[in-house]
Amino acid sequence: MHSLMIAGGTDVATVAGILGHSQPSTTLDIYTLAFDKNKKAASAGLQGMLEI
Repeated sequence: MHSLMIAGGTDVATVAGILGHSQPSTTLDIYTLAFDKNKKAASAGLQGMLEI
């Protein structure tokens, strides 16, 4: 569920707070796959805008 929040655009600090993580980096370490998916989508969108 938390990875869905991240994939949906909820900021890491908010998700970290919900999970009780003292550092957002802990959340990033655990939910890296959700961010990788977002990075790939953002990259594809940018490539489309630049017509690469």
